[in-house]
Amino acid sequence: MKRCYSCFKLYDDFEKVCPYCGREEIIEVQEPIYLEPGSLLNRRYLIGESIGAGGFGIIYKAWDSKLETIVAVKEFFASRLVTRAKGQKKVIINSKSKEEFVYRKNRFLAEARTMAQFGDHRNIPNVFEYFEENGTAYIVMELLEGITLSEYLKQNGGLVDKGLGVYITGEVGNALKALHNEGIIHRDVAPDNIFICSGKELKIKLLDLGAAKLEKSTEDVVDVILKPGFSPYEQYDNSNNIGPWTDVYALGATLYAMITGIKPDESTNRKLEDKVLPPMQIDSSLDSNTSNAIMRAMAVERHMRFKTVDEFLMAINGKKKVRSIKKERKYRRIKRAAGVTVACLVIGTLGIYFSRIYNSKKAVYELEPATITVWYSVAEGSNEEMAMEEVIKDFKNHFQKVEIKSRAIPENEYEEEIAKAAKENKLPDLFESTELNPTILEKARDNKEVLKSSQAKECQFLNGYKEKKQTPLGMVVPVGFVITNGNISIDYEGNYFSKIEDFGENISISASEDMLSNKLLELNYGNRKWSPESDFLDNEKNKTAVLLTSSMQIGNVKEIITRYKKKCVLPNSDEIKCLYTYMWSLGNGDANQNRAADTLLSWMLGNVYQSTLMISRCNDGQLPINKECFFNKIKNGSLSPLSKVYDDFSF
Repeated sequence: MKRCYSCFKLYDDFEKVCPYCGREEIIEVQEPIYLEPGSLLNRRYLIGESIGAGGFGIIYKAWDSKLETIVAVKEFFASRLVTRAKGQKKVIINSKSKEEFVYRKNRFLAEARTMAQFGDHRNIPNVFEYFEENGTAYIVMELLEGITLSEYLKQNGGLVDKGLGVYITGEVGNALKALHNEGIIHRDVAPDNIFICSGKELKIKLLDLGAAKLEKSTEDVVDVILKPGFSPYEQYDNSNNIGPWTDVYALGATLYAMITGIKPDESTNRKLEDKVLPPMQIDSSLDSNTSNAIMRAMAVERHMRFKTVDEFLMAINGKKKVRSIKKERKYRRIKRAAGVTVACLVIGTLGIYFSRIYNSKKAVYELEPATITVWYSVAEGSNEEMAMEEVIKDFKNHFQKVEIKSRAIPENEYEEEIAKAAKENKLPDLFESTELNPTILEKARDNKEVLKSSQAKECQFLNGYKEKKQTPLGMVVPVGFVITNGNISIDYEGNYFSKIEDFGENISISASEDMLSNKLLELNYGNRKWSPESDFLDNEKNKTAVLLTSSMQIGNVKEIITRYKKKCVLPNSDEIKCLYTYMWSLGNGDANQNRAADTLLSWMLGNVYQSTLMISRCNDGQLPINKECFFNKIKNGSLSPLSKVYDDFSF
């Protein structure tokens, strides 16, 4: 009797074709460097035919003689580093490549150890064993039957319907979430590493963790792993700016390829000129939210992407509304840009007045000599840097022993720079931390001394604030807009609304699609289903007369809605839920640096600072956290009625 090296069943010696699977007897290897069929590994695994090979490995079918089942055995075989004589088992290592071979073999074994952690995960292949033999290393894993996604696409005209594409993306996303929870970044998500298993149940597996950036890796240099069209820009520069956002890009690009039939352009090309069309422009049957979600996931600038895979999956499954990239950029400019030309004028003309105010309130102690660093984000075209330097200059006039080195960083580079500093344990002494990754904030210092300062006590809206790693300088409140003329309008009296029903029965109401507005509305009115923002903002085909949003969108609405008359209406109820914005955090220095940074941040909570840099943020709907400044700034204009309801604010 002999064993078939394809199905591993036993059959008579005289047979030339396996009566079970129909394969001719396998005698010769497909390539001279492959292990001969019938080779025994680890005194247990009988090697059969090769079923795949790449730059760093060969995969064989094998028979586990102990458990009497078919498995897959992956052999570490870096073809440019080693070779093998035909009929031999032991690999021959290039004499000039021994050091690299050992390094890559250790990574191969690390891949095995990593995969073995996820043996019970339905979307990651199960690893049974790994060992070294024949001068190299082996991984024993479950044998998958089916085809890769890239093969499936070739067989089906290059694309799949949206439902299947979203399902596959969700299954791969589940695998990525499990990896990310353990600090592992895959770095090679693409159709050729996604496997569609055959069988009654549709199962999807994420393959090849050989490129993964592993948990607690101490390597200073991470291998450049590239998959043109699917690799984000940060993978091309061999930097340490790799994180969950890296896999989010690749996952988004994979979904893009699946439902459009077009592989996205390389991210390096997109960095220079982005010609990638939103999916809905290729297939008009696709909804805007899915299209926006995909484009956000594969944004060239990583700070524009979803921070986690879970956020992306919620978006493509319709559980999270997403703005287009264009609208998101505009929203962030409004959120971050200080637009502080007016603020600079205020500082210049009222500097003496502000100094007097501060001198009457400043602490009686002098700060010891210290040099502190201050980092903050600036939007393109803003004058925030000028205003910040004026604020710092004014501070130094009162604390002359403190040297301040400030750094204004473009908003599209800011998180990357902060993340790099955090990794090197070199966070600046004081830095803007709005929307930063929570892992960065873990290294920030507590703000307890700031919250105990006299300036913080002026901020009534900070009462009960307990967040230790961030101090807000602003806040946003819910607002509404009502169109009072046009093809759809309502006759609405007054400046307030207490409940949604105030707008009338059977009135279709839109809601802003940004996350901040969504959160505000959910806090105040529950998780309701609203019409999309576009139904209100469309000048030509306006379908709703009411838009609920956050105060930060006031400028947007005024700019977009030009055809109809409209009025801003404010909530007035027993309790109005608001949100904090414009966050700042503290780094870790020596005692003198920490004290100086605490004092500067406290200063920024005072009316002097709030009345300058926050003035234009107030114009954009970000209200100052300082009570005195709050009333000064809203006493005129569209937000003036807020002075009558501020006691109802809560956070």
